[in-house]
Amino acid sequence: MVTDTLHVVHPHAAGLDVHKLEITATVRVCKTEGGQPRQETRTFSALAPGLRALVAWLRAERVQAAVLESTGIYWLAPYQALEDAGIQPRLVHAQHVKQLQGHKTDRKDSVWLARVCQFELVRASFVPPRPFRELRPLSRHRGRLVSARSRVRCRVQAVLDRAGVRLGGALSDLFGVNGRRLLDGLAAGLPAERILASLDGRVARKKELLATMLESRLSARSVWLLREYLHSFDGLTARIAAVDREIAAGLADYEPALSLLQTLPGVQRWSACALLLELGPDVATTFPSAAHLAAWAGLAPGNHESAGKRRASRTRRGSPYLRRLLTECAHGAARTKDCQFHGYHKALTVRRGYSRAIVATAHKMLRALYAMFRDGTHYEDPEANYEELLVRRNAPRWIRALKAHHLLREEPDGRLVLQAAAA
Repeated sequence: MVTDTLHVVHPHAAGLDVHKLEITATVRVCKTEGGQPRQETRTFSALAPGLRALVAWLRAERVQAAVLESTGIYWLAPYQALEDAGIQPRLVHAQHVKQLQGHKTDRKDSVWLARVCQFELVRASFVPPRPFRELRPLSRHRGRLVSARSRVRCRVQAVLDRAGVRLGGALSDLFGVNGRRLLDGLAAGLPAERILASLDGRVARKKELLATMLESRLSARSVWLLREYLHSFDGLTARIAAVDREIAAGLADYEPALSLLQTLPGVQRWSACALLLELGPDVATTFPSAAHLAAWAGLAPGNHESAGKRRASRTRRGSPYLRRLLTECAHGAARTKDCQFHGYHKALTVRRGYSRAIVATAHKMLRALYAMFRDGTHYEDPEANYEELLVRRNAPRWIRALKAHHLLREEPDGRLVLQAAAA
């Protein structure tokens, strides 16, 4: 007769039902000779003394692994305490271990989690190493700071537009060098002549238009509000720079992975840092295939088949942070010429619309990213002629250097003649 004993993975297992101030823990010990296992349930404080008592009890019971539900952020402290004690913590999705209706108590939850752990009934969720767990909140905090700074930029634009000072119609970047000189001059209440005199030659052709715009003056209240917004903008910029330095220090040992990520179109330096922190240091080992990674990121198409017919379905839920990051990178890749993602997004937009095409582009980028980490190779676009791009990018510089060394002369008809160098 086949029994559960034949399927035991962890003879000494534990299940932890974690709450804000207390943890209900059950230890389940499988008897070697078969029969009913021994199990015991205790309640501990979720604070530091309770965690120490919990770890001591689990060690005394020779527990090898313990299962926790991934609800909220309360699981982090017990997870780290178990990790430090050499007990294998396993984080599981709460929906995957949901109890039957009418069986929802803390004790029954912990008993069920202990059984899940002992027989390995549910696959554990991905949890990155501790250094990455500590840097992840910084990366997400940086995203919130950048969003807050973008809102401040919009409010500055609104202050100017309400007063009729439409500087955005003349400058592509209102917070560039010349744009900031204009804003600082308006916030300081300087006359238009002094503000225009502080601008450099890059906007020389627009000075007449800017002078016309500056004829509309801001009220005293609008000037005060503009100063307040500029102060907030500078403060947020300084805070973002501080977070950047902290993240850069934490990822100093992962420069090869960051360089690898930045070869993908649409991925810049800080996008690469955020992607690495979300995916972990070893993507190819953590996720068995690109399809598993896409499903975890929430970019894989859902399955809806009935009566032999595949029906349209939404993408499945996954990591919201990684999905948002990849979608932002997909916007950049879709605008990058000479790459496959540009043509892919453009063709798909015609049939499915812009938003769905962006999600599909992000899915395609993620699969390419997985292959890059798996093979340890930089991104090489199948549609790009890298030799031609290299020549096109560097040819003007090469020509200037040849002319400077009198190795290239230009004929009256415009032809370039290469001269032999002296021996």
